[in-house]
Amino acid sequence: MARLGHRGGTFVLLLAAAVIALLIPAAPAEAAGLCATPGRDGSASLTGIVNTYYPGLATAIAGSTTITLGPATGASTPIAIGDLLLVVQMQDAAINSTNTGAYGDAVAGDPATGWTALNSSGLYEYAVASSAVPLIGGALTVSAGLVNTYTSAPSTLTQGQRDFQVVRVPQYVAATLTGTLTAAAFNGSTGGVLALDVNGALNLNGATVSVNQEGFRAGLGRQLAGGAGGTGTDYVNLSANAFHAQKGEGIAGTQQYIYDSRTGTTVNNGADGYPNGSTARGAPATAGGGGTDPHPSANDQNTGGGGGANGGGGGMGGNSWNTNLGMGGFGGTAFPATAARVTAGAGGGAGTRNNAGAANASSGGNGGGIVMIRTGSVTGTGTITADGGIGV
Repeated sequence: MARLGHRGGTFVLLLAAAVIALLIPAAPAEAAGLCATPGRDGSASLTGIVNTYYPGLATAIAGSTTITLGPATGASTPIAIGDLLLVVQMQDAAINSTNTGAYGDAVAGDPATGWTALNSSGLYEYAVASSAVPLIGGALTVSAGLVNTYTSAPSTLTQGQRDFQVVRVPQYVAATLTGTLTAAAFNGSTGGVLALDVNGALNLNGATVSVNQEGFRAGLGRQLAGGAGGTGTDYVNLSANAFHAQKGEGIAGTQQYIYDSRTGTTVNNGADGYPNGSTARGAPATAGGGGTDPHPSANDQNTGGGGGANGGGGGMGGNSWNTNLGMGGFGGTAFPATAARVTAGAGGGAGTRNNAGAANASSGGNGGGIVMIRTGSVTGTGTITADGGIGV
């Protein structure tokens, strides 16, 4: 079975005169000199998804005032002139992808985890729309030049996919929770973020704010019979081979075979999304590594997947069941705590499996999403959670 491969997300709550946070964010919109309109969305009763998410289709360099956006997901409210927006880089880290203990951070020897460069991963800022963008996407103009560069690029032989999104942030006069407030789950390009701005009081009203399992997705557990082309100590290998297990998704890219532990659904991207392959125990940046089977010709030793990371590192995947060898996936590396960056919890790696079992057995668990709430005050009580999921 896979280890509990997941990591919780990020929660940020900004009050007018205080900060209650796991990660303290950068200055709010008004402090940054932006001309948003606090309370422009009026007073509201909140439940479900309130954010609209647009994928960035082309790299937007620092200083630019134009961002090219794709079709929106989430809520059905398009961007209008004067809207407050959150721009955030979801994936951009670079890793060492050699089949050695230097996988990940390029430091020789185990644990094979981490990154060689964060690049723009986790960088974010608020912006104000000076043009409208329909739900089908288009060119967005913002009122001031971007502080950061935001990169959009598909995976290559040397780097995983790089993507950012633009999130419409509703601005309320006052708001009351009337049901569970949540985000659209991250789908590889958008989602995983709940962000709102309340000029007056936010009444939690005994309700729940939850982005559980809405961050980066897990590695899919697959029944594989084994074959040639690998070793029992691999750190990375190709998904086309019938041994080892999938890595999780995180800031350095997305694996080929994905398991969404929130819904039980699976995705085959058709090609390895990480350089040199999406399987075996090396942990790409924050994501958990997949299990490396010590007997790849039969894939029958059933090592566990490593846990995804966020504020803390992911756990090590379990040893092989029969030979008790420590070839489980390495845990992802903890994301640095800094005011300038925020990230979702990373997905856990899958475990190796040769036997039939429950649907998607040995899959990892999703990471938790991101919650960013700015409000003048809070009344009532409620629950805010950004937990990861449990592997199958």
